[in-house]
Amino acid sequence: MKKFSSYFVVVSFLLLSSCSSVEFLTLDQLHPAELNFPEQVNVVGVVNNIPSRSELKTNILKSGIIESDGKSVTELLASSIADSKYFSQVVICDSALQDNPSHEYLSSEEVSDISSMLDVDMLFSFEKLTVDVQKKEFKLPQWGTSIPVISAEVSPEVAVYIPGKDRPLMLINPKDTIIFDIESNLSEKRLMEEVVNKVSTDISHKLVPYWKQVERIYFAGGGVEMRDARVCVKEGNWEEARNEWMRLYDMVKKGNSKFRAAFNIALSYEMTGDMQKAEEWLDKSSKFVSSGSLDEQALKYYKKELSNRNTFFNKLNVQMKRFK
Repeated sequence: MKKFSSYFVVVSFLLLSSCSSVEFLTLDQLHPAELNFPEQVNVVGVVNNIPSRSELKTNILKSGIIESDGKSVTELLASSIADSKYFSQVVICDSALQDNPSHEYLSSEEVSDISSMLDVDMLFSFEKLTVDVQKKEFKLPQWGTSIPVISAEVSPEVAVYIPGKDRPLMLINPKDTIIFDIESNLSEKRLMEEVVNKVSTDISHKLVPYWKQVERIYFAGGGVEMRDARVCVKEGNWEEARNEWMRLYDMVKKGNSKFRAAFNIALSYEMTGDMQKAEEWLDKSSKFVSSGSLDEQALKYYKKELSNRNTFFNKLNVQMKRFK
């Protein structure tokens, strides 16, 4: 359903742009990690605590449980965390720490020894990665039919250890289901490569802040002030663009122009990091929007996006304090 709702939003914006001059922005926005770590945690180790497994088949894929050997997913997780540059250093140990087929968490002595050997403040240990592969029917209710697919139910587990504790500080196990088209050349090895890429990214997003693309729109037509502000936006000068929109807002008493000026002012405050002002101006714009119009749809969409960002804005500020 998410894909279809996004589709209708895009269609609405396209209809809106056909009636007035609407500009689209694609932005890289920093999102907070799910977990907070003290500023004192500067050097972390990423280790492989998954027992060695037999090699995956390259020419066949059967239903049932497939287990990863841990090396590749540990390497990708470490790389993803290091690329974020959130910690001052990321140390990797991708060799399996145990050969015992029956999984065991690291003991406090092992955590202390490994942390000392790697000279790290904390350990992120991959403990498990299994995939339950099944052939299923994916329903398409809008077409009144279904199609055969490969369903991969993914169960990873990463333990967070700190020296001196008797047990893991926490366990991270974000289960997921990945759907694949049925292909004759989809093998165990190829499926696991896709799974490992996604799992390593998803888990790193829980550990460190990450960048995500978001979309915004603003109104660029309707007068000299709008056109001048558009030039400022293209140059990245949101303060000067705001001044132009403020002039238009003060000039007109009501109607679409006043709504669009207030809407744009809200966006300018978001772009300069003042989320409270952004919400205030979005509330002001709602007083001048026509009920049932495409402008109102744009307003509702932006309110939802801004609300989502506000839920994590303070959390992100806390996490980024380590960079002063």
